[in-house]
Amino acid sequence: MPEKRTSYKSIPFEMKKMGDYLKKLREELGMSIRQAATAAKFTPGYLSKIEAGDTFKSIGVGKLVQLSKTYGIPIGTILQEAGFLENNDDRLPEFAQYLRSKYLLSPQAIRDMEMAKEIVDRKYQIEREKIK
Repeated sequence: MPEKRTSYKSIPFEMKKMGDYLKKLREELGMSIRQAATAAKFTPGYLSKIEAGDTFKSIGVGKLVQLSKTYGIPIGTILQEAGFLENNDDRLPEFAQYLRSKYLLSPQAIRDMEMAKEIVDRKYQIEREKIK
C-alpha cells in the first residue's frame, strides 16, 4: 500500500508575521495588490504569496529591498517586525521605527516626517558650515 502524503504546508512563523506586516503596510498606503506589485516589479500573484508567508525559499534580500523602497520602510524594520532581528533596546531606534512605535504613524506620515527631517538637517548643516 503506498504511503499517504499530507498536503499540509507548514509556514514558518516569521514569514507569516512578515507577510502580515507587509500587507498591513500596503493597505495603510491605500495600494491595491496590483499597484504594489507593479511598483515593486513583482507579479500580483508573487506579492500575494509573500503576504501569505508562502515564499520562505524564494524570497531574497533583493526582493525585500524592493518592498522596502516601495513602502518607504527600512529593511531592518521589516526584518524586526517579522522577528528575524532582535530589537536591541540598548541603542536608539531608527527615526522611522521611533515614529511608528511611539506615534503609530502611517508609512506615508513617516515618509513626510523623514523628508522634513532631511530639510532641517540640510538647513542646519549649512549654518554649521558657515560658523566654521
